[in-house]
Amino acid sequence: MLPSQPVDMSHLKYLEQLPLADDFMKPDIVSGILGAQIFPSLILGDRVTSSTNNVVALNTVLGYVVMGQAPLCSVDDSTSNTFCAFQDPPIDNLLKRFWEIETVAAPAMLNDEDKKCEELYSSSVHRNDDGSYTVSLPFKGSPDELGDSYHSARNRFFSLERKLQSNPELRSGYNKVIQENIDEGYLSVAVDQSDRSGFFIPHHMVVRPDKASSKLRCVFDASMQSSSSKSLNDLLFTGPKLYTDLFVILLNFRLFPVVMVADIRKMFLQIKLNPDDWKYQKILWRFHPDDQLLSHVLTTVTFGLRCSPFLALRTVKQLAMDEANNFPLAASKVETDLYMDDLATSVFNADEACVLFEQMVGLFKAGGFTLTKWATNSGEVLQEIPVADRLSEIVQWDADSSVKILGLQWSADRDIFYFKINIDNKPCTKRNMLSLISRLFDPLGLLAPVILWAKQLIQQLWCLNLSWDETPPPHIVEDWDAFQSQLPLLSDLSFPRHLFVVENCTLQIFGFGDASVKGFGGVVYSRVVFPNGDIKVNLICAKSKVAPVKSQSIPRLELCAALLLAQLVQTVVDSYTLRFPIEKVLCFSDSTVVLSWIHASPHVWETFVANRVSKIQESVDITAWWKISGTDNPADCLSRGLKPAEFCENPLWFQGPSWLQESESQWPVCPFTPEDQAIVPETKSVVLVQTESVEHPLKTTFLNCSSWNKLLRVIVFVLRFLKKLPRNNDVVSSDLDKAEIEIIKIVQHEHFSDDIHKLKNNLPCSKTLIKLSPFLDDGVIRVGGRLRNSDLGYEQQHPVVLPAKEHVVKLIVEHYHRANLHTGPHLLLSILRRKFWILGGRNFVRRIVQSCNLCFKLSPKSQTPFMSDLPKERVLESSKAFLNIAIDFMGPFLITFSRRRGQRSQKAYICIFVCLATKAIHLEVASDLSTPTFLDAFKRFLARRGPCLSVLSDHGTNFVGAKNALNELYSLLDSQEYKQSFSDELANHRITWHFTPPTGAHFNGISEANVKAVKAHLYKCIGNQILSLEELCTVSAQIEALLNSRPLCLLSSDPSEPSVLTPAHFLTQIPLESLPASDVTNENPNRLTRYKLLDQIVQTFWKRWSSECLHDLQLREKWNTSSSPLIPGQIVLIKQDNVPPLHWSLARIVETYPGKDGVARVALVKTQKGELKRPVNKLCPLPTQ
Repeated sequence: MLPSQPVDMSHLKYLEQLPLADDFMKPDIVSGILGAQIFPSLILGDRVTSSTNNVVALNTVLGYVVMGQAPLCSVDDSTSNTFCAFQDPPIDNLLKRFWEIETVAAPAMLNDEDKKCEELYSSSVHRNDDGSYTVSLPFKGSPDELGDSYHSARNRFFSLERKLQSNPELRSGYNKVIQENIDEGYLSVAVDQSDRSGFFIPHHMVVRPDKASSKLRCVFDASMQSSSSKSLNDLLFTGPKLYTDLFVILLNFRLFPVVMVADIRKMFLQIKLNPDDWKYQKILWRFHPDDQLLSHVLTTVTFGLRCSPFLALRTVKQLAMDEANNFPLAASKVETDLYMDDLATSVFNADEACVLFEQMVGLFKAGGFTLTKWATNSGEVLQEIPVADRLSEIVQWDADSSVKILGLQWSADRDIFYFKINIDNKPCTKRNMLSLISRLFDPLGLLAPVILWAKQLIQQLWCLNLSWDETPPPHIVEDWDAFQSQLPLLSDLSFPRHLFVVENCTLQIFGFGDASVKGFGGVVYSRVVFPNGDIKVNLICAKSKVAPVKSQSIPRLELCAALLLAQLVQTVVDSYTLRFPIEKVLCFSDSTVVLSWIHASPHVWETFVANRVSKIQESVDITAWWKISGTDNPADCLSRGLKPAEFCENPLWFQGPSWLQESESQWPVCPFTPEDQAIVPETKSVVLVQTESVEHPLKTTFLNCSSWNKLLRVIVFVLRFLKKLPRNNDVVSSDLDKAEIEIIKIVQHEHFSDDIHKLKNNLPCSKTLIKLSPFLDDGVIRVGGRLRNSDLGYEQQHPVVLPAKEHVVKLIVEHYHRANLHTGPHLLLSILRRKFWILGGRNFVRRIVQSCNLCFKLSPKSQTPFMSDLPKERVLESSKAFLNIAIDFMGPFLITFSRRRGQRSQKAYICIFVCLATKAIHLEVASDLSTPTFLDAFKRFLARRGPCLSVLSDHGTNFVGAKNALNELYSLLDSQEYKQSFSDELANHRITWHFTPPTGAHFNGISEANVKAVKAHLYKCIGNQILSLEELCTVSAQIEALLNSRPLCLLSSDPSEPSVLTPAHFLTQIPLESLPASDVTNENPNRLTRYKLLDQIVQTFWKRWSSECLHDLQLREKWNTSSSPLIPGQIVLIKQDNVPPLHWSLARIVETYPGKDGVARVALVKTQKGELKRPVNKLCPLPTQ
């Protein structure tokens, strides 16, 4: 490292006589850099030191190098540095803006960061009592990642203070800016001056002489890195682009007769910042060097933070949404005609403009904003605008009252666009040329031919690889001087702002595209036809691009021009269609080839053409493309470029073809019709190749054999027929060996023919076999391997190579699998490799073993259908508990009817009734499993719990008998005789009985779970004791009460929460005959009668059940994925409890029964004993199916 100031050599006298590698004592540029890897080899070992300082001289092959901290020469205290920043737009910013306006904007797509930023804003924005908004900083990283920023900000402030002290005028102006921020409340002194947490933002001044107001600005630098190498901007989201594209705003600004422009005064500063985020917007300031340096906090959205443009514009759009009902017209204009803090809009007439003005002022005033710098082309509207808010009162532009609209000059009095050209007459260099050209801010492309000529000159400069300040060749300097001298001519040009669109007129859009070896582009015109027949044609916009350096054919460049034109026309049509109907849209090109491409399907062209044609057809209908002659095409000058003098004298550009002013019947153009026999370039070549594979004659024989032994014997007889084997009565071992070799040769020739050819010619074989070191043995490929020195047999050392995807290999593996007693895949593969080496053998053998039906029977896998939704009886509120129930039996339990000796015990059962909604249970003791006994238990249940609507049970014979008995009873109740003698009311309370599929216990899981719970308590209570009938009834009633007190949802530790909801809440507050009740959950309890108070209590329980308990049933704890669905005809094993898998019955699927979600969970199967219904999780499809 070289010093920034000269070193004081008076303290380093001992180094004066040393041969130094470099003059270290004075500032200089770095001549070269040596890598650290070679530095140790340069050191020779000698070392010179001093006891008075820590400067060390090391001897190297290059001379002595000096290291350490050396004193610097003192600097004259009278020396002062003065710096003042007069900001011109940097050339890179100018170029960025220049290229942005030269492209057609594409719709913005939100990425994940943009979506997260929007979520943070929506969750944190707050509207204050005065209508203003408070927002929070959208952090994408933790603010704790910020390190110390105080010291860096303090050093930056001291530097700023020295600059200000050297210029009293700037000091006074900067003090005034800071004081205004304090007076307005945008800046305040921090409460705790010792707190250095958060982030301190450095600030500096920028002077803009071109600004009519705020010539001196305070700029904040939130990109300064803290001690952790993180800046505040690094941790903030940028946010999505919310402003309407500048090009679209200017298009809309030209549409209607009356226009207005305005500016939101200090938009950023009107939005307050959450006080919790103030600590991240601290600055250091004092008005005089003698004052104490104080910490201040910025309390509003601050310019300089990467998120500030998003926060500001998003807040304005939030204001428009909040006030849309009060100011509908203004809210819609905010969405479409606002570019950051600039408003530019057009309307049909002065009356609408006055209404819009009032709504705009009211809308922004409601949010704490002020619209100022108003300008309009209507004197009537101007009278409505207060003088203080008019632009002319803020700055006097010139005699024409010109206003710079978003970078474009607009004369409000004459209602025209024009360009003000400022020429610096700087030397001709790449830097100065780019700077001047990029200042031609023409977002609508009104000067596109001139700018294209300049862009072509820039392209030539780039091809020459000149430095930024190098003088170009003389011919470029000459062209540039001529161009620069003609630029002032553009100041005399004007373009009408209004396109003459008025009420009752007809609007048509026409586009023209063209290309040359220099460039290509598109231009769009409006054609307005008035009711009296008058026609007005105006230039709307244009875009151009220079041709790429890499040479392209003219038709391809013409196609690029058509694509650019299509995108331009689509943008114009999309912008205007929302505001005014467009009668006709036409696009013109003078290239027959391009029009032929556009009028055909993209798939018939080469890739370059196909991709662009598809985009063109998406933007503009193919019937809108017409043919035009080259002389009538205004885009011709757009493709070649024009110097300003030529451009000003080209009426075709400003008015379009003359025939646009005439009626359509007189136009010399017509729709394009492709020629059927025309040869169009870039047509995709389609090559049809017909191939025919010739199989070996014995291949069909291989496929028709189902076992390896059978195949060998068939091939033996084939070989005998071909006289390759002697004719014998018996098949001997040698015959089988010969047949095996012939089969292997046929298989290998089919799969490894290329490798056999390479091995015969001593060439390396394919990557599939190269690792096996293969060789040919009597025409058979064997593994060479690395086991030649082992004591294994020849076939084990060099097994035969076989492919995996081959029917013959499958027969071999199945043969050895059966011959070795259905051994597992690992042992089977080991046995096979004694003779055969199957490529990918491990996976192939595993699949064969898994497809073996006998092996599958030992460990069958059943179906697992996707868990269904809960039935409506379990998730809907009921009028009472036990309206829909599930029934099951448990037992037997031994009971006695007497305590006398010798009294034999008898079996008893417990019938459980479970409410499907509340999980409440009811237990009834039954002396046996007969239908009459169950009906008695069922009657007792109905007598105590009231009527029910539906019953769910398994397929027990007692339940089936009960259903049959009830059906007989209901037939009686429905009879005419009974209806005449008894009321119709009871007959209408029919119970619907549902049965689960046989062996499908999980279909009635709610009762199975409660059976398990009851049994657990019962066995814990009675153990091995034998109870009497009364004791069993008593114990079952106590267990019923206990289980009905279980909580239905999680317990809360908050003492203020109501008591936990249990099934008992639904049982103790309702009568047995439940009557309809009105909804009284929200009524004041003091206004309710006792009867209605009971209704409110019950309804409150049901509301809590709906809000607290139902959500616990949301998860699917198992069966989250579904197996392959069963299909009719499939062979399956039926799972049977307490039966070994080898004895499970085989069955065939006859029919499946899909549920409401389309998933079949029950199937009808056919066995040797008849047809059965079974749940699909009891069925195991065979692997061969």
